Amino acid sequence: MNSNGLLGKHWLQVSLHFLLDAAIFSASCVLAAYWAIDYADFSPQQAVWAYWPDFLLSAFAFSSTIYIAGLYTSHTLNRNGYRRAFVLVVCVLIALLLLVALSYAITAHPLGRVYMAKMAGIVLVLALLHHAYLLYTLKNMAERVAYIVTGQFDEGEMHIFSDIGLEHVNFVGVISGLGYHPVGKERVLGMVDQLEEIVRSERIDRVLVTGKALNDAALCSQFCKLRYSGVTVVPLVILCEEVDQYAPLELITPEWLLHASGEPHLLYIRKVKRLFDIVAASAGLILGLPLLLLSILAVRLTSRGPVFFRQTRSGRFGKVFSMVKLRSMRLDAEKAGAQWAQGGNSGSRDPRVTLVGRFLRRFRIDEIPQLWNVLKGDMSFVGPRPERPEMIKDLAAQIPYYEERMMIQPGITGWAQVNYPYGASVLDARRKLEYDLYYLKHMGLFLDAFILLDTVRTVLFGGARSRERRVTVGSLDKHGELNKGGTRPADLEVGAA
Repeated sequence: MNSNGLLGKHWLQVSLHFLLDAAIFSASCVLAAYWAIDYADFSPQQAVWAYWPDFLLSAFAFSSTIYIAGLYTSHTLNRNGYRRAFVLVVCVLIALLLLVALSYAITAHPLGRVYMAKMAGIVLVLALLHHAYLLYTLKNMAERVAYIVTGQFDEGEMHIFSDIGLEHVNFVGVISGLGYHPVGKERVLGMVDQLEEIVRSERIDRVLVTGKALNDAALCSQFCKLRYSGVTVVPLVILCEEVDQYAPLELITPEWLLHASGEPHLLYIRKVKRLFDIVAASAGLILGLPLLLLSILAVRLTSRGPVFFRQTRSGRFGKVFSMVKLRSMRLDAEKAGAQWAQGGNSGSRDPRVTLVGRFLRRFRIDEIPQLWNVLKGDMSFVGPRPERPEMIKDLAAQIPYYEERMMIQPGITGWAQVNYPYGASVLDARRKLEYDLYYLKHMGLFLDAFILLDTVRTVLFGGARSRERRVTVGSLDKHGELNKGGTRPADLEVGAA
């Protein structure tokens, strides 16, 4: 029985394992210093003090490469133990190479081969032990859940739960209430007045309810007793947020949106996030200037027309701005009007994309000029993808709550961009909105940092892979029937790269 362990605290657990790996690497550096360093002009204690910047930067790089390799999440459980160990060895080697480079660049005395060999042995043993335990917990985490069904509305939402198919969640059965008898084939565990006994006998970790059931005064007291007994009672949308980090649009309500809008602190949006954007964009422009100049030259030599591509996009609260990128398409790319970019990583397989443009898009080099938009405050480093005003108008007419994504600055990268491949239909836009809504509710410094690392993985290893599920397009009315469009909408023939 999981008791909400890893599943209920996903980002907390990822952060803890990230910091633990960094601590393992740092501690290994210190232990090896006392074991191996033998310089006549300073002691091991002085060596630790002299090399501490090298140790900390390499430790951060070690944890970052492990995160980029995906070893902290359950989505890579298809890798067997030997493959994961090999990936971990590669991460250790990358961090060690960085440590050697830093010792040459920062410290007067480069680290010797004896020290590096002993340090590598210590960090590898400790890291393998840590990740053996992590792999064990990831493979054995599974929550047992039961659904309270008190009417057609509840049963309709339960069918959405079946369609979503959350990983590592075992659906035990249905608890019926208020005299309602479910008509489906799901196992009925008993009546709601036996709730505590059912939870205990079936070893239930979570009880799922609809907002309608939560507002029932007769049931609320029993839910409170369960909460104080350590059993979580939550709506399905909260479980989806905690387990798979997205918010199914079928389950979004105005109440959820109001609660979500109160989560992010204005201090973070206006101060911390803005400060991070200014520092990161300034550093990115300085470090990326040589690459940008080479890319400008390549575009100039291989195609006619302007080097930069400007397009009107919608920013926070719908305020329009001019977004700038390196031009990656032919000049006549939109002679037939605005249209979706076609497939591939950021549309790199679109036939309108030039040969150089395909390379620029593959590694996101064409987006370096957007750092200027970040400095100006039109965009952020992390946020929903900026879209064209006409595209937003058409999508908002077909997708409920679509304009909610404009409550914050759009981003160069974002949670939707690293979790779902480049979209070319309304259905894709709908799925990406589910990740954008999750980000709007849970945004924070740690999540932004992990999204940036996910972006590195996306660039290095290809576009994001969608987490497949059967999508029930629409929402439920008070009778448990779908509304707001119960069929898949047609592809929208607007928008551009």
